Amino acid sequence: MIEYKNRAEVPSKYRFDLSDFFASDAQWEEEFLKTEKQVEEIKTFQKEALSAKEMESFLEKDIELSNKILDLYVYAYLSHDVDLEVDTYVEMKNKISFLDTQFEKETSFFEPFILAMSKEKFDSLFKENPELEQYRELLEEIYQLKGHVLSEKEEKLIAALTETFSSYANISSSLINSEHHYGTVSVDGHLVEIASNNLRYLKQNKDPKVRKTAYQKFGKIIAQYQNTESDLLNQYVRNNVNIAHIRNYPSSWEAKLQSIHISNEVFENLKNTCKTYKKVWQKYFKLIKENLKLKTLHSYDTTLDWGEKDESYTIEEAENIICTALQPLGEDYLKKLKKVFENHYIDYCQYKGKVSGGYSFSTYTHDSRIVLSFNGSFDNLLTIAHEAGHNVHHQYVFANNVPWYRDTSSFVAEVASLTNEFLVNAYLAKNGKTKEERLQGIEHTLKTFQNNFFDAIMEAEIEQKMYAYVEEGNTITATYLNTLVQNAKKEYLGTVIKKDEFTNLSWVTRSHYYMHFYLYSYALCASVASIVARKILNHEEGFLGKYKTFLSCGSNMYPEQIYATLGIDLKDKNVFKEAVLFFDNQMEEYKKIKEGE
Repeated sequence: MIEYKNRAEVPSKYRFDLSDFFASDAQWEEEFLKTEKQVEEIKTFQKEALSAKEMESFLEKDIELSNKILDLYVYAYLSHDVDLEVDTYVEMKNKISFLDTQFEKETSFFEPFILAMSKEKFDSLFKENPELEQYRELLEEIYQLKGHVLSEKEEKLIAALTETFSSYANISSSLINSEHHYGTVSVDGHLVEIASNNLRYLKQNKDPKVRKTAYQKFGKIIAQYQNTESDLLNQYVRNNVNIAHIRNYPSSWEAKLQSIHISNEVFENLKNTCKTYKKVWQKYFKLIKENLKLKTLHSYDTTLDWGEKDESYTIEEAENIICTALQPLGEDYLKKLKKVFENHYIDYCQYKGKVSGGYSFSTYTHDSRIVLSFNGSFDNLLTIAHEAGHNVHHQYVFANNVPWYRDTSSFVAEVASLTNEFLVNAYLAKNGKTKEERLQGIEHTLKTFQNNFFDAIMEAEIEQKMYAYVEEGNTITATYLNTLVQNAKKEYLGTVIKKDEFTNLSWVTRSHYYMHFYLYSYALCASVASIVARKILNHEEGFLGKYKTFLSCGSNMYPEQIYATLGIDLKDKNVFKEAVLFFDNQMEEYKKIKEGE
């Protein structure tokens, strides 16, 4: 894989195209100034006594401006993440974040206005103006917040307080991805600069010296700044806790549960399943140790591919494999998938000064754009399939919903991405030309499930404990977090992985801790995705149609209603048990093939 020193070296065909949003930074600035004026104009609404007709006009303007602000924000956010060292995009992000706060202040009267109504008055709105029916679910979502939305003045204060929430994640990201210098490691006689977005790749090197050196040099620098990182995380958590209490929730977790409309019972079942089957998780790491023929399994060994196959894929090869593997999803799906590749929706390449990892970011008016750190590995191929799954999901949602219902809960969205991973892995396991390729397919099925189910649950439970600790009046410190991680790994994994010097610092680079309980969404969705993929591959009658319906559901439906379109009840413990047993069976299948068939 070609190494690039900076963004300027990356060919344009491997960069995403943001011109659908704005043709240039100059056009962004023009639209920003127009939107700024429109935010001022929204003050003209009579805030104390909107009629049912005026309410319709307000909602139209509110949605229009929300979409414009989001488009402006996403353009600035994406431009910044692929070039962290360009100050222009930092300024653009700050400007649009401030404007968004101003917009929230000017519209903060609306929720208190709705919630001041009696139930009879609220219900009469739709009779007074039948055009409000198109917004019924939106308005009912607000009305259900009675007791948690405050006065207009207080809502303006909350808008001001929450303006800086994203700053903690941004500072942490800049420190880890741009400002720290981790040194170099010798790979095949060439010095390679260690960066957050190639660390995983270096830890997949067959040479244990490369893996260990990269791990230790990265960890040594992270350790020097762990107190700064814990301060950032402490402030983020504390702010979420404070806002939850201000809004009269007993905890930040309770606030989250109400916002996602999923019962706590579902998450208790997730955690209990993980604890019940922790021996199955330990069995997975023992399998890694056996396959790698290691006397000791270190944390920097766990991402290493198990087999002898050491293949690297070009971007074009990866795209072709994904398109072939996802054929069971049908022509309509493949057409949308090819749109992702042909329209330059993906920013592929890695270099210092680009954010690490991968994500998809959409708006209610544009298809998503995808940021990756592609280095040619099979893991990266799966990341393309994963993020493209998000994009195609967005396309289905957009095509079947009006703009104000084009949102997707994270507790639904990850099904689309993880189903793609399972399908690609299953394709390789079935169609690999050699025994080694078939084993690789099963290996990555196991990795996909382990990362997104077991790992995510353990780390999500760590996150819950962070919040409980702060809610008890404590302060999150690096020492506290290191101990939390150490205890969690001891409880779930025992001694199967050796505790290395920097093992407990895994919290530092877990950006999901700045996403307010996002990690549970991976675990829930991985369970369902493993079931969805098997049903599709088994050609279960009518199921592909159900899956397309699932992908088309908008935010006017709650997650449990959306899962019902697949015939899945999230409160059924067997959903998670079935997923773990599938994982266990895949390990047995791996051993069976490995041992000689």
